[in-house]
Amino acid sequence: MSGPWQAVTPARPDTTRSLRFLDTAGELLAAALTIGGGMVLTGLATLL
Repeated sequence: MSGPWQAVTPARPDTTRSLRFLDTAGELLAAALTIGGGMVLTGLATLL
């Protein structure tokens, strides 16, 4: 019975780690989009 549990338990930290990585990557992407959008808006405002 110890065989399957050894295969299952190491998978959980990897999945949570990848989910956290995706979460931080999404936050960084959202921040980059916000900053980029602000820069584009200020650029358009200076052109107007």
